[in-house]
Amino acid sequence: MENLLRGSGFSETAMLFTDEKIANARTKIVEALNESQTATPSVKCEIIAKLQELLLHSDVELLNEFLENILVLSHDSNQDVRKAIAGFIEEMCKQHIALLPKVVGVLFTLLRDTSPNVTKRVIQGCGSIYRSALQWICSLDDIPEEVEQAWNTLCLVKASILDMIDDNNDGIRTNAIKFLEGVVILQTYPDEDSMKRENDFSLEDVPLTMKLIRRRKLEDEATKIFELLLEFHGAMHISSVNLIACTGTLCIIAKLRPTTMTRVIEALKNLHSNLPPTLTNSQVSSVRKNLKMQFLNLLKHRASYEHQASIAQILVDLGASNGEITRAIPKMDKQEKQRRAKRALESAMAGSLQQAAKRSKTAEQEAKRSGEKDADGKQSGRTMEIDMEELNEQKARSTKLNEQFLVEALQKVDQVVQLVVTNMDKVSEQTLQASKPSATLTVEQYIQKIAHTLAVQMSDLKVGPGASAFTKDPPMKVRISDEEEKSIILAGKRKAGGDAASGEQPDAEDGHQDALPGGDGGEEDDDDEALSEDDRQKLEATRKLRETLERVKGSTTEPKLRQRIKMPKLSEITKPLPKATKETFLTDAVSRILRAERQALIGGVSVQRQRIITAFGASFVAPVRQVILDHILEDLPKRIELAFAWLFEEYSLLQGFAPFTHVKHDNGPQYPYTQLLVQLVTNLMERPKDVFRPKESLLKRLYLEAPLMPAEATELLVRMCELEELADCGMQIAKDLLIRRPPRERTYLNILLRYAYHENGPIREKAIEYVMNVFAVHRVLTEDIEARALEWLAYLEQENPPEAMFAAEYGRAEHPRTWNEELAKVSLALFLEVMVYDQTLLQRFSEVYIGANSEMKRAVIRAIEGPIRKIGPDSEELLRLIEQCPKGSETIIIRIIYILTEKTLPSPELVERVRTLHHTKVSDVRLLIPVINGLTKKEILNALPKLIKLNPGVVKEVFNRLLGVGAEFGSAELPLTPAELLVALHTIETSKVELKFIVKATSLCLAEKDVYTHDVLGSVMQQLVEMTPLPTLLMRTVIQSLTLHPRLFGFVTNLLQRLILKQVWKQKVVWDGFLKCAQRLTPQSLGILIQLPAPQLQDALNICPEFREPMLEHAREIMEHQIGHVSQPIMDVLLGISPYSATEANDLQIVGNYSEDAPMLSHLPVKIKQEKKEKDAEPPAAAMPPAASTATPSAKDSH
Repeated sequence: MENLLRGSGFSETAMLFTDEKIANARTKIVEALNESQTATPSVKCEIIAKLQELLLHSDVELLNEFLENILVLSHDSNQDVRKAIAGFIEEMCKQHIALLPKVVGVLFTLLRDTSPNVTKRVIQGCGSIYRSALQWICSLDDIPEEVEQAWNTLCLVKASILDMIDDNNDGIRTNAIKFLEGVVILQTYPDEDSMKRENDFSLEDVPLTMKLIRRRKLEDEATKIFELLLEFHGAMHISSVNLIACTGTLCIIAKLRPTTMTRVIEALKNLHSNLPPTLTNSQVSSVRKNLKMQFLNLLKHRASYEHQASIAQILVDLGASNGEITRAIPKMDKQEKQRRAKRALESAMAGSLQQAAKRSKTAEQEAKRSGEKDADGKQSGRTMEIDMEELNEQKARSTKLNEQFLVEALQKVDQVVQLVVTNMDKVSEQTLQASKPSATLTVEQYIQKIAHTLAVQMSDLKVGPGASAFTKDPPMKVRISDEEEKSIILAGKRKAGGDAASGEQPDAEDGHQDALPGGDGGEEDDDDEALSEDDRQKLEATRKLRETLERVKGSTTEPKLRQRIKMPKLSEITKPLPKATKETFLTDAVSRILRAERQALIGGVSVQRQRIITAFGASFVAPVRQVILDHILEDLPKRIELAFAWLFEEYSLLQGFAPFTHVKHDNGPQYPYTQLLVQLVTNLMERPKDVFRPKESLLKRLYLEAPLMPAEATELLVRMCELEELADCGMQIAKDLLIRRPPRERTYLNILLRYAYHENGPIREKAIEYVMNVFAVHRVLTEDIEARALEWLAYLEQENPPEAMFAAEYGRAEHPRTWNEELAKVSLALFLEVMVYDQTLLQRFSEVYIGANSEMKRAVIRAIEGPIRKIGPDSEELLRLIEQCPKGSETIIIRIIYILTEKTLPSPELVERVRTLHHTKVSDVRLLIPVINGLTKKEILNALPKLIKLNPGVVKEVFNRLLGVGAEFGSAELPLTPAELLVALHTIETSKVELKFIVKATSLCLAEKDVYTHDVLGSVMQQLVEMTPLPTLLMRTVIQSLTLHPRLFGFVTNLLQRLILKQVWKQKVVWDGFLKCAQRLTPQSLGILIQLPAPQLQDALNICPEFREPMLEHAREIMEHQIGHVSQPIMDVLLGISPYSATEANDLQIVGNYSEDAPMLSHLPVKIKQEKKEKDAEPPAAAMPPAASTATPSAKDSH
């Protein structure tokens, strides 16, 4: 069997199976990569996870083959995909760290990603990658160049993460802290107390012989990082999240590297005593809890032995119990404690000695330096002075350089005009006199003259290009005394004489040396006398020569003319290529540079590549520009920075800032810049918004960040505002440009004002919103905005709409020739918004209203509600308008008052102005309705007769205000109580107001059941009964009250009895109501009716014959049970035999079977046999109002 397995046939079979497996896996990977090209971001993430599983676990041998294809996804536009790639790189490095050189560049690029989430994910993975890389490189015997480059890039990653500790993003800072924690632990030495972890790595594991990675360098770096963490931990601006993370990091470092324990504990102590002032109460609580936990963890570590007392004290302050502290202290035997105490003492002494040594060494260095300074002072005791000749030469060179610069600058007319306009008021009279034009000078000569004048002034101030000709400090020279000058000349003369006689007397030189300044005084006097005039001139020349030799270094000399050497020209020895071929080569070369985007990112030269591309685009021919533009537009969101770089390059060329010149165009020098900007904007505008989401943000960036805004771009902005899809974006851009670019602010304001009067409603509303933002918030061009608003308001005074309203820019296709409500709204819209902020326009508004026709007045009244609410009742201008009330504006003034009081109570100032207006100008009682709650009780009662004559809806509103019905009046202090109002309505004289109006008013009041409760109605009826004469509508109100509140049954019964005492029958209408009420109160009212005098009882029975039977029965019961006494006249009336009765006694028949149990079921106990002839005059009909005679349930039915 073994021989079979060893045979070649089995090996071939195994290889076939292996090849098939790899082929299948390769097919799956290729399909997944192809699918990722068009997949959504979520599907791409799933594909990356699938590839990670296949390549890192199942089919590792294919990793090298497809690694490049997977890394391409690191440039995907979606941040989740880039995060997935970062995770893939981390997992790959954990298992195959040897592939680090292939992925470290991508890792570095992802670290600088614009998305904070991607950056955080990369930092999280870099911790394990850095550890694995360090272990791997330390295990290599021979380090190839690619590994060295990968390590250098990884060090750049480490440095970048170190810089991110000051990033603006809280999460990035937290992840950077955790990464630096790992770096410090990896790059330091452990000791005996260090906590041991599985697969631990430290500086001890780095070979001493390794050249690429040096222990000392890594340790120094770790020390600096640790110091940075301590500094960051103690910062006052640190957030709570970063503070907790940094505290945890320092504690972990202290436990793994106990040599840092003392520094960490001191840092935690400082934090405990000085918490950052930016923390909230809840954050302070969280930090203190975390501090308590960390101190307990440190206390458990043996290395904290010498700090146990201080840690215990802090833990007590943090709320830890003695039991918690005791349990945390590690158990040690006596020898261990003594050893640690001794070690702590030795460490303290060593530190003291080290500090003392440092102080002594510093003192020695200071003494040495001071000694050197003294020696230098002795050696350089000669006096120095400013070298005026050299200074003048520097000024001359500076003037020449400045003059050359100014001659070139003054050739440009635009710069000259700007210079004159800007500095016209600063030019002195002397300069103006010197700058008068002369007919003898040409333009070039005059420019040269002005340039020289300005160059001299610039040199005096040491500004301009000529400033480089001056040395940093004034040129100095050694001051030479007169004696030294004389000595130098004499020595020169003697030296010349000695040279002439050198052949004959070679030893004469010794004699001449005695004549130097160090000789005796007698020879010196002789030399002074020997000086002639020629000698003195030579002496002066020698002095100047000496000064020249001693000048400060750095002075420049005039350049010498170089000899011209004729060089061979390439064009003379080569054949020129055709223009088309050259352009093809050029475009191909540029295309290769454009395609190298990924390689440039990996290599870290993307900035240089961008500069090359922008220089090509700005200085090369049209085909090259088009290739670059197509490349940018292919993925504009990612390449927008390249577009801006090109745009600014074009601007630099246009302004003359760039070192090379632009390509000349027939359309002028501004054409390339304009064309580029217009093409970018047009391309963005044509893209569908639903597909290309960053459309608006990129348009805003292009307009707001472009250095120059040509007229063509402004026209595109106008087109953008006309499209509903981009109207909001376009107007926002116009508003921002108006604010940020003051020189052209009126241009952009006109764009907004143009659409503030546009036919399209949504566009018009947006434009008004942005115009008001400029007017109210930024306060820019407020006068222009007011003028335009007043201009359109004045159109309403014209009989027909003017032609100006129908210009093509406003989008109105046809002229209606007559005013309509839509045109009125357009004319009013902006003015009403402006009027809210400038209330002095109210007067002009009232004048326009007076001059408008009736239809326009109605449109104005409908449009003012919103602005008037915004102005509010506290506006002094509005109150003044209400008080003055120009003739013809009464209707709108009343409307304004209604708006001001519709949902709120009137202010005292408003009430006073309305009261004055009512007394002086407008007598219409409707004017008082909005402020009726602010009037006095007397004023309301006087106006009440007029108010109830108004429309029922208006009357209801009046009563709602007076009765406090509605949420807006619920908390108001009412001038009248509900009872007083109802009583006042009953006391209104019918001679002033028709009874029907009073009836309607009382019905409206009684309809408010929540206001007129049975207690209120009882009080009202009590007051009405006590009046003399009785109010006409008394009994109607009593009957309605009884219907609304049956609980008033007993009260009304007593009320009827009181009415008998007041001889209610004397008032016909009240008497009829009395009987109606008695009908409702049957049978309880029978005892009251029987108290009526006989004539009135007879009248009652004539009007209501149904009373006879129950009253007769009631009288018999009284007499039978001897409850009371019924007089004979009353009985006669009841039996129908009274002289007051219209029926004779023999006409009556007593019904014997009258039901005693249910007396009300039989209508009459007495039947009339024979009707008597009708009287000559019919009995009077009931005079109750129609509303009172409506069918209402009886008292019995209601119960």
